Formats: sequence, C-alpha cells, structure tokens
Amino acid sequence: MHVLLRILVLLAAGPVLAAAAVGVWYHAVEPKDRPQVERVIEARVAGFVGEPNGKHWGGRAVELSRHLDPPARHYALLGGGGLLLAFVVMKRKRRPKRSNEEPTEEVGAASEAPSHTAKEVRRCVKAAREQVETEGAEQAGNFLLDEGLKDQAYDLFIEADLVERAAEVRHDQNRFDEAADLFAKAGRWEAAGRIYTQLERFEDAARCYVAAEKLSVAGELFERAEKFSDAGKCYHDIGFYRHAAHAFLKSGAEGRAAEALIKAFDLEGGGRVGTEDKQREVRGIAKKAGEILLKLDRHEEAESILVRAGAYGQAAKVAFHQGAYDRAAELFQRIGRGDLAAKALDKLGDQVAAARARGNHLRDKGDDEAAIEQLERAGEHQDAGDLCRKLERYGDAGRLYSGVGDHAAAAEMYVASGDVAAAAISYEKAGDAARAADFYSQADQPLKRAAMLEQAGEAFEAGKVFAERGELDEAIRVLQRVAKDDARFGDACAMLGSLFSQKGQNKLSIKKYEEAIGDGPVGKHNVEAYFALGKGFEQSAEYARAVEIYEKILSFDYHFQGVAARIEHAKEQLEAQPKEPARGGLGGSSESVTATGRYVVDSELGRGGMGVVYRARDTVLERDVAYKVLPEQLRGNANALQNFLREAKAAAQLNHPNIVTVFDAGESEHGYYLAMELISGTTLKEIVQRRGAVSPGGVVYILRQMAEALAYAHGKRVVHRDIKTANTMWTPDKKVKIMDFGLAKLMEEVRNHTTAVSGTPFYMSPEQTL
Repeated sequence: MHVLLRILVLLAAGPVLAAAAVGVWYHAVEPKDRPQVERVIEARVAGFVGEPNGKHWGGRAVELSRHLDPPARHYALLGGGGLLLAFVVMKRKRRPKRSNEEPTEEVGAASEAPSHTAKEVRRCVKAAREQVETEGAEQAGNFLLDEGLKDQAYDLFIEADLVERAAEVRHDQNRFDEAADLFAKAGRWEAAGRIYTQLERFEDAARCYVAAEKLSVAGELFERAEKFSDAGKCYHDIGFYRHAAHAFLKSGAEGRAAEALIKAFDLEGGGRVGTEDKQREVRGIAKKAGEILLKLDRHEEAESILVRAGAYGQAAKVAFHQGAYDRAAELFQRIGRGDLAAKALDKLGDQVAAARARGNHLRDKGDDEAAIEQLERAGEHQDAGDLCRKLERYGDAGRLYSGVGDHAAAAEMYVASGDVAAAAISYEKAGDAARAADFYSQADQPLKRAAMLEQAGEAFEAGKVFAERGELDEAIRVLQRVAKDDARFGDACAMLGSLFSQKGQNKLSIKKYEEAIGDGPVGKHNVEAYFALGKGFEQSAEYARAVEIYEKILSFDYHFQGVAARIEHAKEQLEAQPKEPARGGLGGSSESVTATGRYVVDSELGRGGMGVVYRARDTVLERDVAYKVLPEQLRGNANALQNFLREAKAAAQLNHPNIVTVFDAGESEHGYYLAMELISGTTLKEIVQRRGAVSPGGVVYILRQMAEALAYAHGKRVVHRDIKTANTMWTPDKKVKIMDFGLAKLMEEVRNHTTAVSGTPFYMSPEQTL
C-alpha cells in the first residue's frame, strides 16, 4: 500500500509542477507573443502524450494556462508540487514484500531470521499486540517480520484473517504446500497454481488456473495429472478442438472426441481453404471423426461428416449398410463406381437406373459390348447406338437411333449395313423424300418410291411409276399436278391421255393429247402423242378429225405404224355416218343445242365450284330442268370428275320434298351433265345478303325442314358435307330445298376412312376440321 501511495503521489507531482511552470511562462511573455506560446505548449504536450489524445490534452493545457491568475496561483502550484516530490523521495525504512508482490523463491530456498531470546520474543509479541490496537494487525505483523519473528507474524495474520499475508510468510519460510493452500484460499489463483506446479501437484495447479481462467495452462496441467476428461473440457472451451479431441480419446470419451474433431474441421475451413496439403490434413480430421462415430454406431452422423470431407466411398458404404440405398447409389456414382451404384439401385428395385449405372460403368472401363446391353435395357438408346456405331454394328445402331427418333442417323447406319428397305423408311421419317425414293427403288417397293417422289416434287416420275404399276387413278392425280412451265408437261399430258383412254374416258384422253402436242408440228418428240390423239378421235367416232391428225403424221413419216391404212379406214367410217342437223353451243340465247338428243339448253342460271347450271328443256318428258355441266377447266381433273359423278350417284338415291330431285346423269359431247329439278326462288345466302339476319322464328322454321331432309339422307347412308346458305334454296311456297350433293360421301366410305377432307371451311363441322 505504501509503494502504491508513493507512486500515486509521484504521478500527481509531475503534472502539478508542469502546469505551474507553463502558467508562469505563459504570463511572463508579452500578450502579442502568447498565440505562438500557445502553439508551442499544445505541440509539446501533444508530442509527450501521443496520439490520439495528444491534441486534446495540449488544448486543455493551454486553456488552463489562460485561466491561472499569476503569479499567486502559479507559485502556489510550484510549492505544492515540490512538497509532493519531497514526500516521494524521502528515505523510508525497507519493508518486507507485500501482497502485491508475487513470491519468487524457488521451492527449497532458505530464509534467514535473526535469533532472539525467549524474553525478547515475548517483548516483541507484546509490543505487536499493543500496535494492533493503534495501527492495525497488518502494521503489527510487519513489525514482527522486521524483527525476524515470522511464525509470530504468521499467527497474527491468521488471527486477523489476513490470509494473503500469511501465505507470503509461509512462502518466505519455504513452507510451500501451506503457502499454496493459503494463496488459493485468498483467491491468488495464479500464485497458488505456480507453487502447486513446482510441487508437481498438477491437478491442484490445474484447478487454480481454471479459476484464473487460464484454460490452456489448465489443460496442459490436467494432462500431466492424467485427468484427460478435464483437460479436454478446458481445450474445448477455448476452441483448441484438436487438443480437446486428443484428450477426450485418452479419457475414453469417444463421442465427445468425434464432436470436437467435427468442430475443428469446420473451424479450419472444411477442407476447402489453404494449400493442398493443408486441405488434405483437415479432411483427415473429418475422416477420423467419421471412423469414431462408426465405432459408436452413430451411422448417419458418420455418413454426413464423411460426405463433407469428400470421403464419398466410405460414406457410400455406410449408407449402403444402413439400407439408405438411394444415397449410397448417388455417392457411388460420384466416385465413378457405377457397378456398386447399380447394386444399391437393385436393392431399391429400380432396374432401369441400375442398368444405366452399370452400362455407364462398363463403357468407362472400355467393355463396350457389355455396356450396349445394359444401356439398351435402361432405355439409353442414343448412347447404346453410339457404341454400336463405334463397334461397326451398323444395323443395331440404326435400330437404336430410330428408337429415339434420330431417323437421319438411323438411315445412315442402315445404309452402312446394306439394309436398303430400313434405310428408305428412316429417310422417309426424317423427311428426306428424295433419298427415301431412291432407297425404296433399290428395295423394289415402287409404290412407296412413287409416294416419295411425289413428296419430293417429282410429280411426273411419281405418276410414271404409278402408271407402270397399274395405279391409274393415283397416276392421273399426280400427273395433273405437273405445272405447265415444267419441261415434262407435254410428256405428262401424253401419259394422262393414255391413262384416260385406258379408263374409257375418250373425251378427256383427247383433250390431254391435244395439250401434249400443243401448236407445234409433228416431230420425233411428239409423233407418238399425235398417233394416240388420232386413235382417240377414231374411238370417239370423230373420223374427220382422226383423218386430219393421221395426215399430219403421214407427212412426217409415211410408214409410221400403218398410219396410211388408218386414214383409209377413218374415211370409210366417215362416209358411212348419217348426216345430222347442225347444233349450237351451250348457253347461247339465239341457238340451242341438244344434249345427247334429249336436253335443249336455254340459258345460264348460275355457276359454282362444281359446275355451271343452265335452264334446259327435257324433250322426252316435256319439262324444264336445271342442267348442270362440269366446267370446262375442270374436265381434265380426275378429282373434280369423281366428285361430280359422286353427286349424281348419291343424289339419285334421294326423294324428299326438301331435297332437290336428280332426274338424270350422263356424258355428252360437251362433257358430263346432271339433270335436276328446276326450283323457283332464291338461295338463303342471297336473302341474308339482301335483307339481313333472319328472325329467330324463321331460323327455327328453316332448320326444322333442313334437319328433316338431312335425317332422311342419313337414313339412306348419304352425308352432304357442304351444308351452307349458298346450297339451300327458298321457294315461293316457303319451302327449303337442299341442293348440290356434289361433296356427299357414302357412309361406308366414311367408315372405311377412305374419304378426303372436303367442304367449305366456314361451314365445316368440328369433326371434319379435327
């Protein structure tokens, strides 16, 4: 306490003297020089004190100098500071160590004490007792110590409960066990711990250091005392997890050791930071933790830390043995062990995934043959196909590529394997019609070749193939698509002429031959077409025109296929024909023409997509009829002709008051015709255009009649397929008449799916549209 007091007095004396000196100096200079003095004072104080508080204290010193009233206060401060300084430097009698001084003597060091007679001891003790009353027990004890009476001083300190002073006395007496116990009792833990350590009482020392919160030292001392559990706890509490784990393992606390290792792993970056060696070392910590947890049957925790450490193989084995096959499979895949992953997936019952894992593993090992089987089983046809291609198993590769829709690659493989039929199919599926046609030809499938040629835009070649195979209707349909600007147009027309002739449609045949020869003279390129045209005229009994054609051929090649004899025969037939009165053309107002000698056309009534309708007179039954003729531009169109004939066939079966009656159908020199009931009135389309929307009541009245008519037609197994206002007549007697069954189709055809999609888009049923 005395030493502390002297230090405090010394610390107080210095600032007092400094302040007094600064004040005297400040007021001794002229007022004009004081700002400069202030800066010097501020700088000196700041330099002495240092940053960051130097500037502040320098400013406070200047402020103090301004407010001191010289010279009285300054000199008073100087005097006070001098007294304090004198007090500090006064000589005092040397005193023994106090409680603030740590014992430094080594165990076993001797302490000397002066010898006293018994009488002197009694006198000193009596004096000390008296001093207790006046100066206190500590001063009395110090007196005894000064006299060398340590045991008597110890007794006095103990009696006064001055334990720390008593400990110092015992320490001076080299009675270290007692000193350590007393220091511990007094709360001087570090002092007690040091002495216990010197005495090799390591456990007691460790507990003192625990109390002093020096846990690292305590841990070491607990280890020296073989108290490993306590050591581990100390290390754990201050974050020395590796040391803690080591200590816990020695104590048999394996679970706590594993937990400490996991914390060390996390603390040190989880094996993701530092050098490669450092990362490997840290991952080793986690693996050790995993091994410990496995011994303790804490499998899920072991698996988790092993995964975090990147020990996927060990973690996978743990998961597998625990029955977590899905996790095991995933972990085995990470280390490239698809074979083991497959075993786990087999356990799960996922045969497809197992085959995939096994196949990939076999492929990685280079066992391609075995890999193909597994990958195909897993549905990995693309990968299996690639391996087949690598092994030159082109047929299998094509099959596998086809299975995943890679038809172009499949076709390439089939070509390489020599399977032209399969190659053709794959090229067709890939949309390469030209190459598909080529390979269908090699596969001797002409009809498929023709279909592909048509898709590829080779209409003439497609029609030619259809014709060669006897598919006349298909040949006609395709050849009619050959454009006029196509270099093969003439050849297409000639072929169409031959096809129409084979079907007995001489009028169409002649027309096509005429298109084939055009306006040019007979030559090598078209003589065959001229000859066929002549034969067509002969078959149609148009001998005059036949003679004309044959004579043109004769002028080109006199010996061409007996053309001279044909001319003579045609002339003989011409002479034998009866003479008939001249007839006019259709639609003329001043002339009339008979149709097959029965119908006389008067005037045109209307035109539609399927024909031109005339008002005509039936000379046999003496009645007016609607006479419908296939339009000129459509006579060479096989589809239009089929629709027209279908109209006649279907409509002739129907006899209902709300359906236009068909009387007759046939072929004349002007083409195919249809004779129908002549209806007075107008179409519903014209009524709506002229008058606007029909009232709801009128709509119901009209629809009822139409529904009855259609129900009747359906009962006859006929569907109209083009019901609309333009095909519905409204008579003056307020009756509905459905006409133009030109797009009708027999129900059997519908059932057989041979019908084409036809009709007017705005009026088509949802079923037709779909």
